[in-house]
Amino acid sequence: MKTYLLLVGTILTFMVSSCQNKAEKKELKRPVKLVDVASLEFVEKSFPATVSAEEFSNLAFKMMGPLIAMNVDEGQRVKKGDIVAVLDDTDYRLDMEAKRASYQNALSQLERAEVLLTKNAVSIQEYESTKTAFTNAKSAYELAENVLDDTKLRAPFDGFIQKTFVENYQRVQPGEKVVRLINPNRIQIEFVIPETNIQYFTSPNELFVEFDTYRGKLFKARVKEYVEASPDGSGVPVFLVIDDPAFNLNDYNIVVGFSCRVVVRIENDHTAEGVGVPLSAIVYNNKIDQKVVFVYDETYGNVRQCPVEAHGLIVGRDEVIVKGQLQTGDKVIYAGATKLVDGQEVTVLTE
Repeated sequence: MKTYLLLVGTILTFMVSSCQNKAEKKELKRPVKLVDVASLEFVEKSFPATVSAEEFSNLAFKMMGPLIAMNVDEGQRVKKGDIVAVLDDTDYRLDMEAKRASYQNALSQLERAEVLLTKNAVSIQEYESTKTAFTNAKSAYELAENVLDDTKLRAPFDGFIQKTFVENYQRVQPGEKVVRLINPNRIQIEFVIPETNIQYFTSPNELFVEFDTYRGKLFKARVKEYVEASPDGSGVPVFLVIDDPAFNLNDYNIVVGFSCRVVVRIENDHTAEGVGVPLSAIVYNNKIDQKVVFVYDETYGNVRQCPVEAHGLIVGRDEVIVKGQLQTGDKVIYAGATKLVDGQEVTVLTE
């Protein structure tokens, strides 16, 4: 019986040890981050950016008065001509009715003068005076009608309300912003570039935009406008528009406020031999007494060791020029490379 229990204990110990070894092997799958090996034919920089509206309007009343109806909320979609807000029109309506009465009276006077003129019962001068009074009364009435209509704030185009600036029943002033209306179908990319990097836009370059929601897709863009000096010392505001035929808002759900990345590629007039990799991708292997990088194999999910020779930093890119069996587009480990070994399986982190 003791022999049987001893045998069972030995088997259990072996099974537990085997399970622990398997768990340990699984734990060896090291998390890493990847970067593409860069060509030296161009300098590439990226900047954080946001999507903003290319077409927008801060809607305001032409006159002052208490706001009696705010018909929209932030984020609400509206159609062209929809009434966004309404002012108390009591005074303007009374003025319009008074002008209408004057107009109707002037019209009657003109009609009477025309009849008398045919009978030579009124002079030409009296008729012209009556006609002038009618024209003035008509103009005053039409102006009063327009002013009354202006107590209703209407959307000038289809869009949605990005922001409201006043509360209902608040007294607003002429020209005071009430709401901001934006056109979601016309977007632009907005970012700030340091003043020291402004030469990127005066040299031959290519611009691309990569949205956080569509990682890996680069869309061609062009500069719409930028200020040549920093207005507040924080950098130069730059505005881009996407002119890539592959991009449209029907296929890509991009809205105002989304985050993205602007990639600037500038031609390099002094191309050196080799490729560019981040400094953190290079590790020293004591066994072979040489610098190496680890290249990720997407098929097997592991890495291979690649010996390299470093030939100096790339100005403006925080990268190192290396020579070795690397090609542009290879994916190398730039985070988590220090403790890797040749052939080790890894887990790729995307964030």
